[in-house]
Amino acid sequence: MNILNKPIIFIILLTSIILFSCSKEVYFSGISENSINEIKENYQKINYSKNNIIAIIGSPLIKENSDNLWIYRTDKKTGNAAFKDTVYNKTLKLKFEDDVLKSIEEVDLN
Repeated sequence: MNILNKPIIFIILLTSIILFSCSKEVYFSGISENSINEIKENYQKINYSKNNIIAIIGSPLIKENSDNLWIYRTDKKTGNAAFKDTVYNKTLKLKFEDDVLKSIEEVDLN
């Protein structure tokens, strides 16, 4: 008995393969959105040092302006490997004065 001789089994198998290949996945890169929100909510109350920031979100992607401007990037996409839809794409700029975080600027790149 050949499995391909049964058309219903073949159709079910083919349909399940197509459905699984089209399932949406989440692709995330960069720093965590929860960590960004934690720093944005608390940086005016808590004097975050550069070491504190590294402990929370890691080393910056770029350091500029005598190490007083740190740039991070984060993005989130959904979809399958062929068709991805961007949920958000952001750049985060952290400015320091005397080793203390003074301002945060979030740039949305969508």
